Amino acid sequence: MGKKLIYLTTNPHKTNEANKFFKEKYGFNIEIVNPDFEIIEIQAKTCAEVASFSAKYAADKLGYAVLKSDSGLYIDALGGLPGPYNAYFDKQIGVEKFLEMLKGETNRKARLEHCFAYCEPGQEPIVFNGGSTGTIAYESRGTLGRWHSKFYIPDGETKTLSELQAEDYEKEAHYWGTALDDFAKWYKEKLTKNS
Repeated sequence: MGKKLIYLTTNPHKTNEANKFFKEKYGFNIEIVNPDFEIIEIQAKTCAEVASFSAKYAADKLGYAVLKSDSGLYIDALGGLPGPYNAYFDKQIGVEKFLEMLKGETNRKARLEHCFAYCEPGQEPIVFNGGSTGTIAYESRGTLGRWHSKFYIPDGETKTLSELQAEDYEKEAHYWGTALDDFAKWYKEKLTKNS
């Protein structure tokens, strides 16, 4: 295993989230890098496949252990779209036009997928999956978080992820699932065994 773990992301929200999470909750540091090369993201049906491929590609290129995350929103009425193409949908049409596509749609069911892929150079990736199920709001609500946070309402809630995050970060984080915790516990145990 390399001497350091690199978390590859260009997303400032993910950077702040990871810094806080790993240091405060689990007491270990990672190096967060906005890579100086393009991380190839394949077209795939799941975020797990996208993150796995990217983590392996980057680990082999850098020669260090790499952590790569990906999230997706799978909407029943759109045949599972945008799925792992969240960022593309946000960039191309944004929240308002996206919600316009669902105007009049009664099936508002959706699934949020959040995964982390860990890979060491020359090895196969290990993937940690999380997420939740919920529905799509009729309008954008809230200002925090990623684009889908403004219209995704987890099951059992009446507020969007964005609104929940403004009130209670821990409660909002719960609906992203346990992938980050699962990885952190696994990685901390791995560090203990190798020390």
